[in-house]
Amino acid sequence: MNGVNHLDIENTTLDILDAYGIEKPVVDVSKIAKDKGIEIKEIKMPPTYSEVAGFYDKKVKTIYLNIEDKPVRKLFTVAHELGHIFLNHENYGVLFRIPKENTKYSKVESEANSFASSLLMPNFMIYDYLEKYDLTQSDYKKMAEMFGVPVVAMKNKLDYLK
Repeated sequence: MNGVNHLDIENTTLDILDAYGIEKPVVDVSKIAKDKGIEIKEIKMPPTYSEVAGFYDKKVKTIYLNIEDKPVRKLFTVAHELGHIFLNHENYGVLFRIPKENTKYSKVESEANSFASSLLMPNFMIYDYLEKYDLTQSDYKKMAEMFGVPVVAMKNKLDYLK
């Protein structure tokens, strides 16, 4: 998909999780952001940006989140924006709340999504929780709840691991 090196991205997120001693969900992305000197603010998006989940403003080192989003969406948005930062992306757009049908993501957006997925739902945690709670990949709703992530993100992650 767009030449994204998921293994390199996964290794980057594992290093971050290790550095912060994070071994179980829900991953505290605000702690990681704060440590990097990044502020997180929730705002009401202007009407023309109502479909925007969030964006990062490099000048003021702030991740802005759509105040109307659910906590699980906000968590993924922060992780996505951290992906742009940790992966040293120079140019990227805003993150939309609901992916458009048949959307073709740019390489940097695909990398940031991969980063968010790997940071919030690392494979080792997924396998650990599936085993620990005797769950299967069809239990994606329960897993999403435990990991604090959007249901669709967990379903995609579990489908990817098949």
